[in-house]
Amino acid sequence: MATSQINLGSLSRAKCIFDLNGYIVIRNVLSKTEVEMARKGIQEYRGTFVERAATEVRNTSSDSSSNLKGDGRTGRFDMGGMLGWSSPCREVFRQFLAHPNLVPYLHLFLGEGYRLDHSPLVLRQKPGSEGFSLHGGPIDSKGAMQRGLIYQCNGKDIHNSLLAVSFQLSDGKMDSNSGGFCVVPGSHKMKFPLSSTMINGQDEDFFCTMCGTT
Repeated sequence: MATSQINLGSLSRAKCIFDLNGYIVIRNVLSKTEVEMARKGIQEYRGTFVERAATEVRNTSSDSSSNLKGDGRTGRFDMGGMLGWSSPCREVFRQFLAHPNLVPYLHLFLGEGYRLDHSPLVLRQKPGSEGFSLHGGPIDSKGAMQRGLIYQCNGKDIHNSLLAVSFQLSDGKMDSNSGGFCVVPGSHKMKFPLSSTMINGQDEDFFCTMCGTT
């Protein structure tokens, strides 16, 4: 993959898209070598994946749509600890935290001096694995403001209390049948709580988009 060329024009475009949608897809951030190094590290430590199969740790509920809960039995597989792996497996994941192709965007959306909210995870799924019930946003299910998830824009500067960053390390083309990182466009500005049918993917008029499919 080619290295991203970041200039003031692309940052201005990113600001407009993010303010409108609440997310942005940045392509070609990682080199082919970086992707290969990350995948080799994951393969080396593949035995540490943990399946979220028990009911109390599943991410979806019995009310979730089949698109979210999968077959209802197979869990999502999580792996942590990559920042503390032995060298050289850990190096590429440490680089992800302040990757030169991402830092300008992180400064744009968070400001300088951002910090890591929690340790990163590698997520893996098999056919039938569950996804997530929709979550996050500035309003909780009771309509109360979640101050830790506030988005603000004064017409010039953007501020996010929290920002998620997700890397796609698989080679497969993302489409509506293969899963991926999903988001509800504009939900960073929502003022009203979502119903349980919306959260669980059962409302046909309430939709989310899969990042990276277009």
